[in-house]
Amino acid sequence: MTNLILDANNLLYRIFWVNKNKNYNNQSLATLMFMRSVKSYVDKFKPDFTYAVWDKKLCYPSTNFRKTVSDTNYKANRDGNIAKEAHKNDEELKVLMDSLGIKSLYPNRMEADDVISWLVTEYQTAITKNVIVTVDKDLYQLIDSKTMVFNPIQKAAITDANFSNYTKGVCKDDFLDYKALIGDNSDNLKGLPKVGHKRALNLIEKNKPSCDWQKTLTEDNYNIYNTNIQLMDLSIGWRYYKDEEPQYRRQTKEGLPEKDSNEFFDLCKKYQLHAILQNKDKWISTFFANDIMQQVVEKVNLLNNK
Repeated sequence: MTNLILDANNLLYRIFWVNKNKNYNNQSLATLMFMRSVKSYVDKFKPDFTYAVWDKKLCYPSTNFRKTVSDTNYKANRDGNIAKEAHKNDEELKVLMDSLGIKSLYPNRMEADDVISWLVTEYQTAITKNVIVTVDKDLYQLIDSKTMVFNPIQKAAITDANFSNYTKGVCKDDFLDYKALIGDNSDNLKGLPKVGHKRALNLIEKNKPSCDWQKTLTEDNYNIYNTNIQLMDLSIGWRYYKDEEPQYRRQTKEGLPEKDSNEFFDLCKKYQLHAILQNKDKWISTFFANDIMQQVVEKVNLLNNK
């Protein structure tokens, strides 16, 4: 069984900036590009279940512990106006994906990354594979023998086996420590002073196999490292509040939305997605072929039983 997990916010912003840089101002084009991307991932991985995970909080307004731990610096570099502009089409994207049987999931007060972390933890079985589609390297920490990340910009599948090839030589076991040492500019998190890629690797490597390299840090540097670990470790986030995980579980227990090809193509007319309507067969083949075949089989069985 394969779960395809789409970092929907990440995809949304990539498309937003492509259009912004080309001076496009066409909401229908943005929706079309998003849906085409989703189709390409489904075609590539042929999942049994597909989830689109968003940052939109179910408990709103609210904040989470990361703001408190970081003295409100966490993601303080994000532009609220850009976010509003990028998310204009959220509702139509959701209903389009609903009609394709793709489940949208939301955090309670945390973030999409935390929901994704819970998903791959929840679906850790011998027969389950998880494919996360994102360019966000924070999610690389979730990679293991059953979970891979597909980076659509690099067109690369990052796995347990090739991990260090895509992290400048950082191995999976050291990745979270490494990130905590160097910080993360995209999340406005500072690393240790004068510690970059090489110094971080040297600091970790030279103290192996004792694994007590944290003891070599000054008190100030250890506090930076320890704070970053709390902010970056995705196994902490969804466990932090008692009411967080139950919201994820409730949403997944609702099951996937029911596929409906007629509804999907009606929505495409409504949102002026003409390129999809001109290629109906391709979309039917990707999302509805199995359902149509099942309907045929059921009708044949019904006729044979009469």
